[in-house]
Amino acid sequence: MILLDWGRTTRHPPGVALIFGTGLIGGTICDALQRKFPNARKRRMPWSWSSLGINEAEDIEAAAKAILTADTDAHFATIWSAGSSGFGTDKVGMNAELAAFEAVLTLSKKIGRFVPDNQRSFIHTSSAGGLFEGQIACGKMAQPAPLRPYGEGKLAQEQLVEHDESLGQRYVLRPSSVYGYAASARRGLLAVLAAAALKRHTATIMGALTTQRDYIYAPDIGRFVANLVMNVVECPAAPKVQSMLLASGRPATIFEIINIIENRLDRPLLVKIDPKPDNARHNTFLTSALPTGFRPTSLHEGVALTVSLVSHGLQTGAKL
Repeated sequence: MILLDWGRTTRHPPGVALIFGTGLIGGTICDALQRKFPNARKRRMPWSWSSLGINEAEDIEAAAKAILTADTDAHFATIWSAGSSGFGTDKVGMNAELAAFEAVLTLSKKIGRFVPDNQRSFIHTSSAGGLFEGQIACGKMAQPAPLRPYGEGKLAQEQLVEHDESLGQRYVLRPSSVYGYAASARRGLLAVLAAAALKRHTATIMGALTTQRDYIYAPDIGRFVANLVMNVVECPAAPKVQSMLLASGRPATIFEIINIIENRLDRPLLVKIDPKPDNARHNTFLTSALPTGFRPTSLHEGVALTVSLVSHGLQTGAKL
């Protein structure tokens, strides 16, 4: 995990952000916060996901407390963008992730005791795909209807956040199909396709070419989360609980994604289709469901940026 702290500026009080999960989404959140607070100090601290990490929790608590108690107007944010689960994760795996999540909640509440309610927040990154799998044209009033343990587990995490007032201001974010590239993160569909095209290898697709999804570029989420942290700093009277869908509102098929990558690289992409895909349901959202101020990158631009990042990664020795 990452502990990010920033000192007082002429416009903002000091603060601390704990970022649990430093992969594709968490990395962009950290980058965006560092742009918001140029004087921020970034510290990687150990955290054991397979256990409660008691000693590690004490170290994190001590580091955060030292900063937060030095100024009465300091702000504190906990950001969860972690978890190793995916669509195929079973109940045992989701229960393990829930235990890790509960440990983070406990730590956040212990640290939060040193900060007034309106100066602390908890931002939880959930999954629109897990909650709305198989639903199309989802709007603001769409209700989660998980079809597998993955979605049920994400919904259980959301409910813990929504019902716990001691966390301060709570934001539940539901990103759709996230894409992009980070050297230390799991490879999503678009990064895998881009790498296959660049290496002239065959890519295996665990879905149907006609499956429609709503793809969202990871840095869009990072910028939005950084803005949420700033909103708590600047507008402490915001609603205590908010759920937000982060999507593009512009569905695309896997076939279209392949075409964009091929056109970008001016070469064909060889693909192998799973004849019995387990993850081929449509999942789309309306632009009217997106929160005010969320500006998704266009698919063509996001794919171009991802291809460039993957290409650079291959050139610098990344194993893709």
